[in-house]
Amino acid sequence: MAKYEPQDRFYRKAREKGLPSRAAFKIEELLHRLRLARGARVLDLGCAPGGWLAILGRAVGPEGRVVGVDIVACREFPPPVVTLVGDIRDETLPARLIEALGGQADLVTSDIAPKLTGIAERDEAQVAELVEAALQAARRTLKRGGAMIVKVFMARGFKEILSRFEAAFGNVEVTRARATRPGSSELYVIARDFRG
Repeated sequence: MAKYEPQDRFYRKAREKGLPSRAAFKIEELLHRLRLARGARVLDLGCAPGGWLAILGRAVGPEGRVVGVDIVACREFPPPVVTLVGDIRDETLPARLIEALGGQADLVTSDIAPKLTGIAERDEAQVAELVEAALQAARRTLKRGGAMIVKVFMARGFKEILSRFEAAFGNVEVTRARATRPGSSELYVIARDFRG
């Protein structure tokens, strides 16, 4: 089993660059695969502490818009990034998000993960619930033909989760980001061509 290093090279690199977390390198790599357009509208679910927001804001440029939402307040970022406090399971949230974006999203991202307890069944159920909530939020905010990037974990319900994305998107791939800690079961779904 790989040794866990909380302050590995990606952690140190993030600190050197003034980024909130190592997660910035994950979204940078994943965005490279998508070729996100300048001027895009992006919704980042579970945005705190802001590792993805810094990169997303840079990727869309001043003519784009990035809205981050989390149940806890996230630090402020310069335009085009805006952050909101909210629970993605709240039925009224999608309307607020679309308003903040100025229209439907071109891309929805989610790096949400629950606080793990170490009890496998409970943790897997919580992960599945959050992934489903992220997918439902995307269904209500994403434009037809849009894309989604979402963190998932290799666990018992993985195939079922994947099938939910395959039903909603025309093209679905699963990948592991280079900045993922060794030994982690963390994976990312890159889903394109939202069916609407």
